[in-house]
Amino acid sequence: MPTAWATPFDDCPAEAFLGQNAIPQLYSVQLATGYYNLLSSDMGTTGKINALGFNHFDNYLYAWSYEHNTLAKIDRDYQLTPLEVENVPDTNFYIGDVAVSQNIYYFYRPGHGLYRIPLDPEHPQYLVSEKVVNASAMSLNIFDMAFHPTNEFAYSVNHKGNLYRFNTNGSVIESLGNVGQSGTFGAVYFDVEENLYISRNNDGHIYRIKIGDENYTAEFFAYGPSSGNNDGARCALAPIASVENPTIDFGDAPASYGTSLDDNGARHDTSNGVLYLGNSVDAEPNASGMDDAGDEGIVFLTGLEVDAPAFVEVTASAPGYLNAWVDFDIDGEFDSDEKIASGYAVSTGTNTLEYAVPSWAASGNTWARFRLSSEDVVGPSGGVDDGEVEDYKVDLTEPNISVRTYPGENQWATLAFEDNWPLMGDYDFNDLVVNYRISEYLKPVPNSSNAEQEISKITIEGRVVAQGAAYHNGFAFHLPGVLRSQVIEAGIRYQINGVTQTTSPLEANRNSAILFIADDLHNFVTPGETCKHYRTEPGCGSDIQMTFSLTVPLVSGITTDNFPAVPYDPFITATEGHERNYVFGLPPGRAYEIHLKNMAPTEAAREDFFTRGDDKSNPNSGEYYLNENGMPWVINIPTQWHHPLEYIDIIYAYPQFGDHANSGGLLNNDWFLQEKATQKNLFTQ
Repeated sequence: MPTAWATPFDDCPAEAFLGQNAIPQLYSVQLATGYYNLLSSDMGTTGKINALGFNHFDNYLYAWSYEHNTLAKIDRDYQLTPLEVENVPDTNFYIGDVAVSQNIYYFYRPGHGLYRIPLDPEHPQYLVSEKVVNASAMSLNIFDMAFHPTNEFAYSVNHKGNLYRFNTNGSVIESLGNVGQSGTFGAVYFDVEENLYISRNNDGHIYRIKIGDENYTAEFFAYGPSSGNNDGARCALAPIASVENPTIDFGDAPASYGTSLDDNGARHDTSNGVLYLGNSVDAEPNASGMDDAGDEGIVFLTGLEVDAPAFVEVTASAPGYLNAWVDFDIDGEFDSDEKIASGYAVSTGTNTLEYAVPSWAASGNTWARFRLSSEDVVGPSGGVDDGEVEDYKVDLTEPNISVRTYPGENQWATLAFEDNWPLMGDYDFNDLVVNYRISEYLKPVPNSSNAEQEISKITIEGRVVAQGAAYHNGFAFHLPGVLRSQVIEAGIRYQINGVTQTTSPLEANRNSAILFIADDLHNFVTPGETCKHYRTEPGCGSDIQMTFSLTVPLVSGITTDNFPAVPYDPFITATEGHERNYVFGLPPGRAYEIHLKNMAPTEAAREDFFTRGDDKSNPNSGEYYLNENGMPWVINIPTQWHHPLEYIDIIYAYPQFGDHANSGGLLNNDWFLQEKATQKNLFTQ
């Protein structure tokens, strides 16, 4: 091998390569966002390069060198070396790629045909050019091509937007239909998920075509670099976003709004580190589904009241443009008439945006999206090469409605359960850990002279962050003192993972209002192949698998004085048909409940379960679910909380918890703070 070839690329890179200009410049392009970076302006040639292809067999780039009128090899220092190819056609080529299943470079030009050059030194025709399809049999007015990662076909799109595929011997050449976009697509790429990307020369727009799903419509994907001369290549066996070194910021709203990479969600490249909302921006491999993922650049100065003006404060790190939406009709999408800012210029520091909540807006929980970038006008989805996206869950209220939220807007409280009651046993408080928050919608009591308020509806939302339980548990909220008949069951909105459920969460055949999130949480979370439990063991920090939301309308007349205090009465119950500990001979089923300390059970529980094992409940004095030392089986923490690792007693994770519980809550009220903990005993992934 000539020493001028230097060394190959280290691996199959996630970035794409883009060649531009008469004296070639080579760029790397992050297809997910359109962010591009100049790799080299001096590639060792004064002539244009085209027909770029990446060869995963040897990890070199190959391109047609116009200066040398032959195939050239490009090393990881981006230096070009012409190859001594036999039988080279007497013309230059601008369409080419390396076949994924073959160590062979294919190149094409309309009017000349399809050629190949084997790149394997062991091949009998190594570096010998051979025509494989005549021009008369193949006449495609295309500008680049890319090989599919698995099916051995090459694909391209012509200037009219017609999608073609062909095999390497020309026996199949077919049109798959029009993709809905036209122009000169001088750079064409594949990823390992069978998605085809086409980059339009004049505006740099990158479009995605889901070949694997046989969806041949081009969807706008990212704002990329424009040029009169483009040619692209990438390793078709790589994903388009790096998992090891993520550089992309994603939103946090549910999938229907366009959040993840697969859904073409809103995303921004963070590589330049200059433009962002708030104090900083974090990158991640993909959308996390966590609606508190560091968003702090937007402050809602007023509530969102139907048919009224509203104000937000926007903090920007540098001058840029803000585009923003609120899902006013609460249909799970950001529509064009829901845009509250379009190319709104912001300066460094704080900026105030005024917008109007339309009269047709619905009332309830919804989402807002804010995108800051150097692009003046962007949509609610797709990639941008700088800036940040922040999503917020907000409340749309009717006139004269106020909202109070526990523990606070865009904050979480935590419930942690030990499910071995009435035995103490494994006291690690990670059998079920739930983040949650509760919003109450208040309106004035009609004809009241003392500003009395009543509850019109409540929202309970949350996510299961850990389940160290071998037992099968259901999870519910009881509203003490509220009758089932006071809930407007037909108006309940019940969602799991953003999907509306068809069953009612309101437990049937009860006098009290009892709202079940799930009958068996094992149906919603899985520990992973090498893990025993869900998010309680080192190395088992999967993404959040279960989120939930309940919006519960209530009949008029329930005043705040007659409504239970938050967090109401959360509890777990045994799933029907599943055994418990040895205290119970038969599976106890729905009659088994575990509540917060000194919270009475519901009407469905069996009171003869009390005082078994370690339980020292005394219903006559209002004492429930505690042992002889006053230790509970459930705790409520008014913030997000790092639970103990599996089999680590809470005392060894949070040493002040014992004194707090034994004192009836009088001592060490901040025992749950992370700085009070023994860090090595916490689950922090």
